[in-house]
Amino acid sequence: MYGIVVDNDRLDRIQPKILDMTRYLASASEADGVTVTPYSPTVGARVSGLRIDGNGDVAPGVRKLLYGALLRYGFLSFEPGTVGVEHFERLVSLFGKAKLMNTPYTPKTGKSGELNTIDASTKKTRMNYIWHMDQVFQPTSPPYTALLGETMPALGGDTLFANATAAYDLLDPLLVSYLETLTAVHDADTMGYLTLAYHDLEARAEQRRKYPPIEVPLIRTHPETGRKQIFVNELYTHRILGVSRRTSTALLDILFDALSSPEVQARHRWESGTALIWDNRTVQHRGVPDFGAQKRVMHRALVLAG
Repeated sequence: MYGIVVDNDRLDRIQPKILDMTRYLASASEADGVTVTPYSPTVGARVSGLRIDGNGDVAPGVRKLLYGALLRYGFLSFEPGTVGVEHFERLVSLFGKAKLMNTPYTPKTGKSGELNTIDASTKKTRMNYIWHMDQVFQPTSPPYTALLGETMPALGGDTLFANATAAYDLLDPLLVSYLETLTAVHDADTMGYLTLAYHDLEARAEQRRKYPPIEVPLIRTHPETGRKQIFVNELYTHRILGVSRRTSTALLDILFDALSSPEVQARHRWESGTALIWDNRTVQHRGVPDFGAQKRVMHRALVLAG
């Protein structure tokens, strides 16, 4: 007769790892009438009570609250009415300096500063529907990205976020010790970003010269929080170096599986007038193309550290 005595310690060893939620669950915080409330257990927060216009400065206590919350939660969602397009860069300036990054499908907005417009009726490339971190095909990618939803669908068109630090926490420590010895290639055209955005061959060749493939660690450390995270993504990671193609694919699938776990994700529901900023060093994101012919117009700023 065979049998196994199963105690709690053994149960933990033989089942998939779960998150230690004491590292993530938090309560609302407030400063000078501005409140930050968690959006989900592991990623994101809502900001209420803040208004940005052409008059007055944001109190230092509010700035400190927002910056600390962005590092803790990964993204901040500002309620409709917080800011209009004409003052969006004032909101961005609380975290850094706006930097224009546009393609033929995402032109400069023309309404305010260093913003580009993302209009679903004219943007025919679908790269934003693949999990990614913005611009991580560059040696130095922007630490933050900000969006303002000018006209959003009544239903659909959400943005998904995955906490790459929480995804790292799901990995077995023995596997992590191996992954930390490996590097990968990030290439802007892994899934056709340059090929589809630049139809002119000379312009495309110039973009490829400007953004050659780079070597990056599979696991990296956030420069401010000190927390480790998964640093591969489906849009830009081409392959893992030093292993066979099959091994590369298998290891990437393990990492992508951790990033797709529901417990590390949140689905951000847009309303017209909602503003959003995220820590591009903590979260990955992707859009959801479920809004059909409904109008979806947004304005974006890549944000450099101030």
